[in-house]
Amino acid sequence: MNKVPILIVDDTPENLLVLKLTFRVLDIECHQCLSAMEAVDLCESIEFAFIVLDVHMPKVNGIEAARKIRQTAKNKHTPILFLTADVYATDLIDEGYDCGAVDFLFKPFNTKQLRAKAKTFIDLFEKRIESIEAKRVIEEQTAFLVSNEKHQAIMRLAAGLSHNLNNRLTVVKGNVDYFSAELGYEPDWLVDTKDSLDECVKIVDALQGYAGYDDEFKTERGSLKSVFENIQRLLGTAITSEESSLVFESDGSSALFEVPFTLITEIVLPMVINALQSVTSDPTPVLLKSSLTEQELLIEVSDLGIGMDEETQSHIFEPFYSSRELYESKGLGLSRVKGLVDFVGGRIEVKSNKPKGTSFLVSLPINKLEQLSRDEQGGWVSG
Repeated sequence: MNKVPILIVDDTPENLLVLKLTFRVLDIECHQCLSAMEAVDLCESIEFAFIVLDVHMPKVNGIEAARKIRQTAKNKHTPILFLTADVYATDLIDEGYDCGAVDFLFKPFNTKQLRAKAKTFIDLFEKRIESIEAKRVIEEQTAFLVSNEKHQAIMRLAAGLSHNLNNRLTVVKGNVDYFSAELGYEPDWLVDTKDSLDECVKIVDALQGYAGYDDEFKTERGSLKSVFENIQRLLGTAITSEESSLVFESDGSSALFEVPFTLITEIVLPMVINALQSVTSDPTPVLLKSSLTEQELLIEVSDLGIGMDEETQSHIFEPFYSSRELYESKGLGLSRVKGLVDFVGGRIEVKSNKPKGTSFLVSLPINKLEQLSRDEQGGWVSG
């Protein structure tokens, strides 16, 4: 934890020096002000463990300063200790307690007594900060567990749906093939039916892949450069336009790095497709770049398209989520990418570029990629 900040306020420099010397044995960050309004301004930006405030100051006295400090977001509950040389100022003392004072000390004050009070407030401050941090960690862990349980539930649902749909589609496909053979030709309605059937089969394949069915990443290896070139080949005419081109940028080591070919292709391809779709209305190059550290392979896909707002970013890796029109939904693409990245113990994040566009950032641990490449089975069974 960083040093605990405290604030001392007095219009006399000599008094500030005495206070500073009093607290120097404590592990604190001491802020000091010579005027009340200077202290109020500082309280707007820093939360203090406690404040020592002189009562009698020119222009704005300590009582008024305390009222203003109580109106700040960061110090509305901060303990305030008033200092005064006037033992008969009972009205001011009452006002001080009314506006949030926890104690009054009279000059000349007892340094040991003040230091003891300071230690108490410092301990309370540190415990409160620790409890806030603990609460944040618990909330993050709870959110992760809820997200993971949701992911597992969706995978189980996908497995059941894909199995049942596959059985029904087999019957439908058999009947369509029978009608086609009986008719001896394919009328428009039959062509449309077969096209729709093919789309349904693709969706079922995606569900099976998401659930971990038939998802073997064979031991075929290739350089990252060859993966990028294969993606360019697979996309074909989608990136033949000079204005919507796919630009590769790699350092020498990452371009030649040997990777599980199919796995990396299935991670990178949907991100590239997503980026190319985002620049259709305003064609610009999509950047696919890579770099290598001692521990991670880093891959980035960036575009200058329409970008994503925070709401879209929070859902982008959910199955079947799409910010486009319903008929343009691309199914499990980015959700599957997230699953594959998680499988290899990597990380993926999406961020908005300025002034426009989006970047997908993926980091994959080298030791896991090498382990997959050595694995004779090379398979992944989810769940």
